[in-house]
Amino acid sequence: MSFHQTLTDGRIPAPEDLDWLLASRALAFGEGVFTSIRVWQGQAIFWPAHLQRLRSGLEGLGAHLDQSFWSCLEQEVEQLAARLEEGMLKVMLLAGPGGRGYRRSTSSQRWHRVLQARPLSLIAEAYQGIPLWWMPSPAAGPQTASKHLNRLCQVLASDACPEAYPEALLYKGDDQIIEGIARNVFWYAEGCWWTPSLATGALAGVMRRQLLDSFPVRELETAKLAQLQKADEVFVCNSVQGIWPVVSLQSEAGHLGRWPLGSKTQELMQTFHPKMGLPLS
Repeated sequence: MSFHQTLTDGRIPAPEDLDWLLASRALAFGEGVFTSIRVWQGQAIFWPAHLQRLRSGLEGLGAHLDQSFWSCLEQEVEQLAARLEEGMLKVMLLAGPGGRGYRRSTSSQRWHRVLQARPLSLIAEAYQGIPLWWMPSPAAGPQTASKHLNRLCQVLASDACPEAYPEALLYKGDDQIIEGIARNVFWYAEGCWWTPSLATGALAGVMRRQLLDSFPVRELETAKLAQLQKADEVFVCNSVQGIWPVVSLQSEAGHLGRWPLGSKTQELMQTFHPKMGLPLS
């Protein structure tokens, strides 16, 4: 039997939780952050990196929570991951009611912890190579590297991506690469790995961080399609489903690029996927 469970501030949600949620700044304005965690063998994979991103995200929103909040969160993640054993754990930190319109309250703002544990469905064939769809980013304004609650850009991009493509590569302006809808992008060329920098609007992905910490990677503030087309290998990744090799890039005008499932990408999959409980091919 598959395991599903939601915790609100460390307990099973109660009817009164609906009162604060409906009046919350999180629901009204998307004020909050979240992260999605791969759970394998009862462990929250890359949890320290997820925790750091949550902290950084709240600091970016001007929220500074005391240590007791974070201690409770760590305990809840550890216990829920152990019960789930394998799957995905979503952690959301939500700003409660308060303030006047967009302006926050001058008094202390209460924050809530919502954790959702559920099974994870993997797309097995994606680990053998996927086609990417090339499309403009629908973002109307500057994005932030923090994973805030407002993901309308990703919702619109997912809706515009053809069903035959499990992921799209988003660009802005003059063919400047940003990221995938739900994944960061990397390519191998001239003897090293490359990826767009956070200055492009790319998300500070947890899997991206693991790769930057483990291998030499050059970050580009301006990453162009022409550079990607000259690459030897390409992949997209996130911390829940790992690394997906990219074998082609398609647009409405036709094929923009083709790549093999190369040895460099396979090396990275062999490094990370066993500890994540993910396929090697």
